[in-house]
Amino acid sequence: MSSKEKNSSLKVQPRKQSASDFGGSVRKLALTTGTMALAGGMGASLATVGLAQYLVSQLTKPVAYNIFDNYKFTPYEFQADFEEVQFPTVGGRLLSGWFLPRPSERRVIVASSGHRGRKEDMLGVGVDLWRNNFNVLMFDYRGYGGIVSKGDLQTLGHRELQDYLAAVSYVRRRIDGAIVGAVGASMGAAVAIVATSRDPEIRAVWADSSFATQHEVISDNFSSLTHLPAWPIIDVSERLFQWRTGHRYRHFEPVAEIGQIAPRPVYLLHGGKDSVVPVKHAYKLYEAARGPKELWIDPDAEHCGIYFANRKEYWQRVVEFFNNHLKPEAVLASSEQSHREVVAAM
Repeated sequence: MSSKEKNSSLKVQPRKQSASDFGGSVRKLALTTGTMALAGGMGASLATVGLAQYLVSQLTKPVAYNIFDNYKFTPYEFQADFEEVQFPTVGGRLLSGWFLPRPSERRVIVASSGHRGRKEDMLGVGVDLWRNNFNVLMFDYRGYGGIVSKGDLQTLGHRELQDYLAAVSYVRRRIDGAIVGAVGASMGAAVAIVATSRDPEIRAVWADSSFATQHEVISDNFSSLTHLPAWPIIDVSERLFQWRTGHRYRHFEPVAEIGQIAPRPVYLLHGGKDSVVPVKHAYKLYEAARGPKELWIDPDAEHCGIYFANRKEYWQRVVEFFNNHLKPEAVLASSEQSHREVVAAM
């Protein structure tokens, strides 16, 4: 389906649901903390369980469909050729995506958005890579994008990782000898890191605003937004999360896996004023990566904000990174080479 035949009368409306990350969901907890402060004894225990249950609900519930889902940007607005595609994930569930083709090219980028995000969140970097002669796939995870099936849950990385690897399998079936690069933002960056660590054929990863561990970023958000200590509510919520999803927060830790990517390259970038995933997560990931590795810190940027503060430089860097590392004849550097010191933008 050609982009030039679609959406000729598209009207764009604002979305009611934020696509940035899970911080907005956790903020709602601040409205209920008075219950815990006033309660004592059994009341405090009930308040702890109640807050933990609410947190898990906000983290895992899919984004419900609303009328504004019919009015959204697509690659058409960027004058990019694209196809609407579907491919299976675990259990045969079909995922939807946009494939931006370069028929004579083997290089392909698989891009993934953040928690409660959508494929259109990746249009900026995705279309830029397409214009620079890369195939690009952007897709929605299960429970994302307004298309929800029974049993769909958002899991902040666990099931999303399965879906990302399904997307990688799809591009390999589609492109003979595909040379795959990974791009992700926020939770999608964490997913891209773990996927690259587990799939040795993914050649390079660009990770924008990733968290180091799921447990720590949930704790960080809870404490900063409610002004309460993370314990015991986060520990209780982890048990409830496991009961609901089959996973624990501590089972998804990009910092524990990023070292396995070497000698393939990792590019980390983060805002110094990130209020959703504190910048300490980027430093932990950079330290754990064995290289080749690069880190770009913009001291004034918010969560996933480097792109919006430095669009031209962002495009130049991401294209240069994948041009250097997705060459068919590329020789992987040793883990002792190609480390770049932290860059402070501006």
